[in-house]
Amino acid sequence: MNPTLQLNLSQQLKLNPQLQQSIKLLQLSQLALQQEIQYQLDSNPLLTLIDDSYPDVSVSTDVMTSANSQSPSEPDSQTHIDEFMTSQRHWQISNFEQATYPSGSSNINNSQLENLMQDKVGLREHLEWQIQMSALSRADMEIAYYIIENIDDAGFLTVQPDEIVAQIEEDFGHLVTTEKVCAIIQQVQQLEPFGCASENLQEFLLIQLSAMQATITEQQSSKIQLAIKLVKQHFNHLTKHRYHDLIERLSLTKQQMNDALDLIRQLRNQPNYQYLGQETEYIRSDLLVYKLNGQWQAQLTGQSTPQLDINHQYAESLRNSNKPTDRQYLQQNLQNARWFMQSVEARNDTLKRVADWIVQHQQNFFEVGESALRPMRLKDLADDLKLHESTISRACSDKYLQSSKGIFELKYFFSNAIPSTQGGEWSSTAIKNKIKHFIKAEPSRKPLSDIKLAELLQQEGISIARRTIAKYREALNIPPAHQRKLFTNS
Repeated sequence: MNPTLQLNLSQQLKLNPQLQQSIKLLQLSQLALQQEIQYQLDSNPLLTLIDDSYPDVSVSTDVMTSANSQSPSEPDSQTHIDEFMTSQRHWQISNFEQATYPSGSSNINNSQLENLMQDKVGLREHLEWQIQMSALSRADMEIAYYIIENIDDAGFLTVQPDEIVAQIEEDFGHLVTTEKVCAIIQQVQQLEPFGCASENLQEFLLIQLSAMQATITEQQSSKIQLAIKLVKQHFNHLTKHRYHDLIERLSLTKQQMNDALDLIRQLRNQPNYQYLGQETEYIRSDLLVYKLNGQWQAQLTGQSTPQLDINHQYAESLRNSNKPTDRQYLQQNLQNARWFMQSVEARNDTLKRVADWIVQHQQNFFEVGESALRPMRLKDLADDLKLHESTISRACSDKYLQSSKGIFELKYFFSNAIPSTQGGEWSSTAIKNKIKHFIKAEPSRKPLSDIKLAELLQQEGISIARRTIAKYREALNIPPAHQRKLFTNS
């Protein structure tokens, strides 16, 4: 085969370094941008910070807002799979730690103290430390370590005792009985946090109820015994809220059932309530929304607008140098500093334009709240600002806005439009808010079904299908009507 030459024409899109840097900075969160600025300041001597009040990344986070609390309207999605009970107007098992573990008199608030403890020690490390301080033999300690290694972040044991026996035999060749492992599991369950190494929620509830027996009066003993019987023998009926069936099957009165349920609702739903196993993530708001002359307006926070400049004194000393390497170094870093300053300025300009557009179109939301949230699409914003949708998406990603209604990610304000039969449009977020208020006001003995919710929304001009109601309800972490039904003495 003879070699030949061929000429191919093709088109390629290549981004210059400055444009790549602008795109990178645009999609960074406030904390990530702060770290990037600090990195540039450390690596480029020609770049300097004018405003000394701009915080360093090593500053403590006492002025930050936890990401877990940025959307108070959003439910916690990390609840354990076995959560089953309801408490009056809430649909999760209420925590019992405040009644059982009273807080001290320290000036540090509980959340700060928990964060400090989480940074220093985790659940497994805390359990292992207690095992080391116990009177267990060396052999029993090794078994305890295997048990602790197989505990998940919620505090539940993820393997069966015979599996731990097999692990020990495989690693050390020691023969350990299942009964011995079960005995050590019971020892671990007595450690703090109480109940760790429980097999599942049912066992954890029984452990708590058994512990309560030692501290109650004889008058309360019958209530505890009934609660233990319900959890131990009729757990499936409890999880499905079949209380009437239990009353008939066990020949109970409503008062007896209510007393037993009240005890169960006081229990924790997972052993680990303090050592969460994950560091708390923090956010900084990029924008502030305030009211001026009757209109809501957006403003970049001081942390979003650092005052960067060229270090002219250092640049002048390099410019006067006779070494070619110094001049080359000066030229390269001077260009990088100017590019970076322009990229930060472009980022802030785009972010401000996006925020101004959102605030202008959501005036009623900042005045009233979720029920007044208008539907918005990225395409509408992109068309008005003459920007590409991908640019808008980057500008809204991990960017937070602080207002009198709370802290919200910019993406929160974009939702689908649902046509109204009375004219206009509803946002899906506003509809979810209406569903939440309908259910909050429903009678406890006769909760609203999805069909009834659809009828109520229809009366307000919102026509959506029952399956859409169910989807919105599940997104709000609200159980169906039959699980929301509660007992009353009337």
